[in-house]
Amino acid sequence: MGIITVDPVAELRGIVQGIRDAAEESCGVESVERDLERALDVLKSNPGSRGAFEEVLVSVIDSLGDGAVELISFSMHELRWQAVKEAVTARISDPRRNVSNLRLYGAMLDAFSDSWRDRDLYARFDRQDG
Repeated sequence: MGIITVDPVAELRGIVQGIRDAAEESCGVESVERDLERALDVLKSNPGSRGAFEEVLVSVIDSLGDGAVELISFSMHELRWQAVKEAVTARISDPRRNVSNLRLYGAMLDAFSDSWRDRDLYARFDRQDG
């Protein structure tokens, strides 16, 4: 019998859905932080899947919805992937954009900074000095 391996991209998609479901049912990041940690672990543990991960994250940016800002902000504050930052920046500068989404995109982009203003909402980053 072989060992069952989970496709990391499928695993990430499942975690994303869990984040969306939990965020829809509650307010505050406490309900999703454990899943955000799991998503970050998958992203960091599978460097060979980065291109596919970036596609998943860009689809999250495009769909927005519950948990999207939290997932992108939390993971990209640590990872700072240029392709994801460029995707957010492109949505901000797109003349056809939905203006009401600008605040959400701005919140995502802010997470790429060391001075991310929402970092203290998350135990992982609130514990860190700086």
